[in-house]
Amino acid sequence: MLMKKITILLLVGLSSLYANSDWMSGLTDIVNEVEEKKAENKKVLNYAFKQRMRTQLMSRDALLISMDFNCSFYQKEILLNADLFNENFNNLINSKKDIEKVIKRDPKFSKKIEEVTEIWLTFYDSVKKISKDSKDKDALKFIEDNNINLLNGIAHIFTSFIKSYQSTDELEASMAHIKSMLYTQVGKPRLYINKLVKERLLIEQNINLKDNQNSFNQTIKDMDKIMKALKDGDKELELYGTEDTKILEKLSISQKIWEEVKALVTKEKLNKKEWSIIIVKNEEFIKAQAEVVKLTRESNDN
Repeated sequence: MLMKKITILLLVGLSSLYANSDWMSGLTDIVNEVEEKKAENKKVLNYAFKQRMRTQLMSRDALLISMDFNCSFYQKEILLNADLFNENFNNLINSKKDIEKVIKRDPKFSKKIEEVTEIWLTFYDSVKKISKDSKDKDALKFIEDNNINLLNGIAHIFTSFIKSYQSTDELEASMAHIKSMLYTQVGKPRLYINKLVKERLLIEQNINLKDNQNSFNQTIKDMDKIMKALKDGDKELELYGTEDTKILEKLSISQKIWEEVKALVTKEKLNKKEWSIIIVKNEEFIKAQAEVVKLTRESNDN
């Protein structure tokens, strides 16, 4: 927004030197077009953050329901998140102009939309079933077998959309890539915390124990790595760290909650009280990290 104002002020200043109104109008249109691209990119990233996180949140809540953990509450929560996911997903796949733009770059994109839609429709139906019947084993199995496929499918769709909005100018595209990587990575801890709790719940129920234990261990490593990278930077993750005191302050809050969660979920046995603490800390982390995301975007959306 600040950059737009500065650019418009420069244009106004130039208008005293150049009386051609068509020329001025053309420059203003260019500025507006750039701002529209930024706004569209921002909107897609907003959808991406929330949709990825919801895939793991729904899967986590399905397991809590099956364990009869505050069942009636989580039956309402899972349906709420599924309805929101469905609304956003439909808005996305009904954006015909945007989809056409992506297909020009990737002719196989329409096929990917069909694949993800097919998974989501059955996933959504399974959520509806478990929201009514906590003992529906088939519904739970489909959710747990397909949540990662849904997550990966959604990630692919959003990455394709973001690429389609990027400028053909090499420098501008490079800057946009750096920003989109930052925004993507800063949103990942909220995804990881839900994924981690889900995996620990699967281990608790002895479901695909070896695979879920391996995935659980990797998620801990991924979370440790990205939390450090957001602060100090990481070449592999394409993160440059931050010296912003407000962001660092919020990151320290998130880090403290994460250490508390990690200490609990890595225990061999968990009682009901400890599970209650983990779920509360899960929600606290999401809220704390949302502040990090907000401040990071505010400091870079200039």
